[in-house]
Amino acid sequence: MHSIQLRVRFGETDMAGHVNNATYLSYLEEARIRFLEDALGVDTLPFILASAKLDFLRQVFFRDELTVTTAVARVGQSSLQLVHRIWREPGHELALESETTIVHFNYATQRPEPLPASWREILTREAHTASEASKGAGDSAPRADGHGQYR
Repeated sequence: MHSIQLRVRFGETDMAGHVNNATYLSYLEEARIRFLEDALGVDTLPFILASAKLDFLRQVFFRDELTVTTAVARVGQSSLQLVHRIWREPGHELALESETTIVHFNYATQRPEPLPASWREILTREAHTASEASKGAGDSAPRADGHGQYR
């Protein structure tokens, strides 16, 4: 599992005083890019975001310190499914869970392409490592109910 540290800036909050929901996609993008750069050892990332699902569990506010984790859930022929979590520090409170799917993409032809074999091997190893790490880990994070309340 890969992790990065971020600090919430004032401009990332909204009128309610918490981080605007669209900002979380930027946090996940930063975590995803840094994970791929570190895992693959490259600085050019020919990927495109195909899907993003975000579950908001706790509010996050200006000046909060965050830990964003990224793990590989699945490696496809040309796609990669990632699981992200955002934690509020110092109490390590789970604030967001997310699943994203990215596709290896040729921007010149505007078409998906199979993952290179060497990347596939690295990412498959990462997925296995993440799977082993999550075995037996319970989820005690609060969930938003249908009325926006946290339980």
